[in-house]
Formats: sequence, C-alpha cells, structure tokens
Amino acid sequence: MEFLKAITAKEAHDMITAYPVSPHTEIVDITEALGRVLAYDVVAEEDIPPFSRSLVDGYAVKVKDTQGARETNPALLYLKGEIRIGREAQVVLESGSCIYLSTGAMIPEGSDGVVMQEYTRKMGDAIEITRAVYRGENICYTGEDIQKDSAILRKGRRLSPFDLGALSALGITGIWVYRKPSIALISSGDEIVEVGQKPAPGQIRDINRYTVASSLQRKGAAVTFTGIAKDDIEDITGHLRASAKHDMILVSGGSSKGERDYVTAAIEKLGGEVLFHGINIKPGKPTIFGSLWGKPIFGLPGHPASCMMVVIRFVLPLVRRLEGESGADEQRTTGILTTNIPSSYGIEEYVRARIHHNENRCRITPLFAKSSVISSLSQASCYIIVPEGKEGFEKGDEVTAYYLD
Repeated sequence: MEFLKAITAKEAHDMITAYPVSPHTEIVDITEALGRVLAYDVVAEEDIPPFSRSLVDGYAVKVKDTQGARETNPALLYLKGEIRIGREAQVVLESGSCIYLSTGAMIPEGSDGVVMQEYTRKMGDAIEITRAVYRGENICYTGEDIQKDSAILRKGRRLSPFDLGALSALGITGIWVYRKPSIALISSGDEIVEVGQKPAPGQIRDINRYTVASSLQRKGAAVTFTGIAKDDIEDITGHLRASAKHDMILVSGGSSKGERDYVTAAIEKLGGEVLFHGINIKPGKPTIFGSLWGKPIFGLPGHPASCMMVVIRFVLPLVRRLEGESGADEQRTTGILTTNIPSSYGIEEYVRARIHHNENRCRITPLFAKSSVISSLSQASCYIIVPEGKEGFEKGDEVTAYYLD
C-alpha cells in the first residue's frame, strides 16, 4: 500500500520528543518506591555515618605508637578497655595504650587508626601489635559515606535497591516520585480473538495485547486494556472515547494506509490531530502518531514483531518522559557480525539478533524473520540498527547491538 509522506526515523523521534508532557507527582512509602522515578533532588540532612566508626574487629591506636611494628619486633600497648557496637565512646585514648573495638563501634577521641585483631597478640594486660597502621586505616569517618547538605540522588532518577538503601540510611520513608503514567491499550482487527479462544480459519489470537502491556509495565507504566475493536469506525471511536481518561492511548492494528485506515479516521473524527502516518523504517512503517484530547496516541502495526520494535524505538522513550525519567540511555554493546545483513537504501532497518560472548570477543548473529513472526523476538537478545543511508553490513563488521531487555 502507498504511504502519503512517510517521514524519517529521526523526524519521527524529533516530533515525539517535542510532544509536551507534564508528569504528575505523588508521595509513596519507601517499601513501594523501587523502580519509581524521583520527582526532586534528595539532599542529605545529616552525615552518614553520624560518627566515626571501626570497619573491623581490632584495637583503636595512635598511629605513631605502631611505627616500625612487625612480627619479630612488635609494639607493646596497654589495653585500656573496650567499646562495643551501639555504645558511645566515653574514653580518650592516650599514648602507649589501645582500646578494643568491635566492627561498627565508635572511634574514641585520640585514635587515628585501628589495628585488625589478626595483627595482634594478647600479653596479659598488654597487646602486641605486629603490623604498623597508617592514619585513617580501618576507620569510616563521620560523613565519609554521605555528607550533610550534599545532593545524593537527582530528580529524574529511577530508584534502584541501592538508592533505597541510601534513603533508608537518611531516615527517609516518604518519597516524592512521579506518578506512573496511565496507558490505555486497544487491540483492533476483525481477525483478532482473545487468547483463550480457539481461532477460526482466518483468525489469530491477540498477541500484541500481552507483549505491549508487559513491556510497558516492566518500565513502570500502568496499562489498562480497553478491549478489542472491530474494523469499524464507530467501534474504534467508541473504544477511544472509553480511553479518554488515560495519559496515553495505544491502538494495535488498523494503522495500514488504505481502505482499512480506521485509526486515523477515528482520531480525526474525535477532533484529534495525526502528526505523522508512516515512518521509513523496517519493520514498522505504518506507524501513526498523533494527539487526541491533548494526549499522545500511537497507532501501532498489527504484525507482532513490527509492533514491538515500534514500541521499543518510539513509544518507550515517550513513556519514560511521562514517568519523569531523565538521562536513560538504551543498553548497548559492540560485537563482530557473524554473517551479512542486506538492507534497502533509504530505510532504517531493525534486525533482531543474538549475542554470543566468548573469551576474546562478542559475536552477534542476526535472526532473519518476517515482521509477523513473534518467535524471533523471543529468541533474540538484541537488535541491530541499519541506518537508512547504508545498504547493510558485511560479515566481520563491528556493529552496535541494542539489548532488548
């Protein structure tokens, strides 16, 4: 079928990036914050640790008292008590003496180093030190982990388990994050049936509902499936109206340019605007992007592999913006191509592939399959982009591969 003004992949990205979004914020408990995106800069209101502490079981010493100490000529220091973890250090270390510390215990005033217990021998009321220590050895000083008034986490960051550890260290339990974007997903096509139904001749199960929804949910979006629409302008229009409250609308299928171009017609009938219909990419050429009720709407190709490559390349970047995430780049690697990749000049092509790692180099094997084949995505670990100005790659070329996970 013919496309009226298919645009380049860069032009499509630029238009999607320019689409205005205003993420909303909410406060969540730290137990619900994993994977959410910070809506503010987190500034430490205290030092972590709040006191200097020992990193080992051993003895607090003055470093100068251990100079020259070795196994055959140990330094002899008098033991002046101990400090257990969780107790305040209320003694001052004097020259010629040492104090026993358990791991995590508070460093006493006057000490500037800690000797590991493995390098000591007890001799009555004294301790033999068999190894010299340097200033600050085995000590974590006040604020060495986190300094008061420092920004430890920046707005737009997706929170990891380690970020939650830093927040818990500061006693932060309520965290302001961006609200999960609400995305409506519609499947369309007379041939589409529910997954639990046995397809009649000419029918297929609704694959895209599950691949698209799970991909978006894994990235933090809240997806609502609003049903299967028939190839009928009124039915599609009704499903779009039912999706009006959501932050984004995705319609899988019905985006081909021609007599079944119901999605474009429905958007325009409801007063929306189609910003482009068709991108010079393979797979995924019949992609629609527009605005309806001030919200972004995509018409996705019906073929499963085409649909998912468009979601990965064009939908997910906008979802991340709706989530407030900043600076998130696709994970990639480089490797040597194991076979030729032919491609048509003037089209940006996405080739599914598998990565093989060995001791010497990373090897990348293309998986050639038609856009209707979902199993190729299941078998693939990455994809390669063949730029529109290049007629493929040759075996042995070093290429960039983008991870699908």
